[in-house]
Amino acid sequence: MSSLSAAHRAALQAVVQAAPDAALAKLGAAVPSLGGDKAAELAVMIVQEARDRARRDTAFAPVLPLFQPRVDATPSLVFPSFLLARMWREAKKDEEAFLSLLDGAGPSQGEWTLVADRLCAHAAAVLRDRPGEVWPEYRKPQADAPPATPAELAGCFDLVPLARSALPRLPAWLERPDANQLAGLRLLIQDAMTVSPDGGRRMIDILFAHVADAERMLRVVTQTSRLADSEFVLSHSDMGVFVERLLASVQTRGQRIAAARPLQDETVMAEVVADVTWCAGVLAEMDLTLQVRPDSPWGRAARMARVQVVGQLSGLMKSTSVAVHAALPMKRQVITGRMTRLCPWLEAPAKGEPIEAAAALLAAVSSLRGAANTFGCEADRLALKTELTDYLSTWANEALDSVGDGEADNPDQALRLIGVAARFLTLLDALEAARAVRRRAAAAEALRATREASPGVV
Repeated sequence: MSSLSAAHRAALQAVVQAAPDAALAKLGAAVPSLGGDKAAELAVMIVQEARDRARRDTAFAPVLPLFQPRVDATPSLVFPSFLLARMWREAKKDEEAFLSLLDGAGPSQGEWTLVADRLCAHAAAVLRDRPGEVWPEYRKPQADAPPATPAELAGCFDLVPLARSALPRLPAWLERPDANQLAGLRLLIQDAMTVSPDGGRRMIDILFAHVADAERMLRVVTQTSRLADSEFVLSHSDMGVFVERLLASVQTRGQRIAAARPLQDETVMAEVVADVTWCAGVLAEMDLTLQVRPDSPWGRAARMARVQVVGQLSGLMKSTSVAVHAALPMKRQVITGRMTRLCPWLEAPAKGEPIEAAAALLAAVSSLRGAANTFGCEADRLALKTELTDYLSTWANEALDSVGDGEADNPDQALRLIGVAARFLTLLDALEAARAVRRRAAAAEALRATREASPGVV
């Protein structure tokens, strides 16, 4: 096969450069099997692009998370992802002779660190000198949004040398740092503020981008100075913006929880549980790390969020009880004369929307155990669990009695409903009760099989 023409090479180069990392890896694995000179040239392009990206990721490692939104959608400093490739192209100009030092860089500092810091300094200079060329799509962010501007990104690149040495210490700061570790954190913030008046806040933004659990960042923010755990001090400093972002995210999630309808599918209920759990984590962390005054703006915001979520949890638990009774209902049966009693309705549908809605709600109630403690409604949740365990166990046992006594018109349908009751008990974490129901159901089925095989056996 002939080699690629200049036009084909340019087109393929553009495709390779635009491919996401995962797609590039798959492409690199597939192309060699094609064979031929053109495939070989394409394979070389892919290898070169992968090596270039690895060098970029090494040099820009401390700021890489700033180019992708947070998974938990907490407001944070985020820049457009397309800027990453542009900044790298600008930063490495006239530095190609030193890029090989970035290959195989280890955790310790060395010559590669000097090259990486030099490249970040070039990127900062380009953003300050030619922002319109590298970021022509820039639009001024809203007043209440994080300041994602060219100057802000340049300031973050200025802090890369400090951030590179700080990131290995971040896990210790997120746990229970000792006096020496706290001193290192505070010295880092002071050094960052020496680089720029906004350096302390930018450094926390960089560290925050590396932390998956947003609430844990409160442990770092409240330790950046000796008085930072005081709401009055923190709210009047640049660091207060991180608490405000978390509270804003709590309010957003509270609105989303309120908008969810109780009788929805399992996916929606799982999202509600995730939102409630996230809010509980943030509010619990605030209680532990920050001295919040009840009458302050932060105190009022946290209290309103608690009230809103507690109200939704109360409604969710009531809806769960209603849904379970609707999925496995009772009906009145005449005993003699005017005497009646409630007994399981064995003709109820054994599958369908009521069953799945009840299952989704039961799974949600069980998953809210930790969050319910934070919001002060664990006692209500346990009371609901006890009530529904008793109801489902009674329903299943009476249904099994009907099957065993031959009173059920359709034993197969009755046993399917008993299986639903066992499933509900399992979702409710009433495992002993669920096992007991399943054992009795298995025995009832075995007895039926014996009777059908030997009609004369009673």
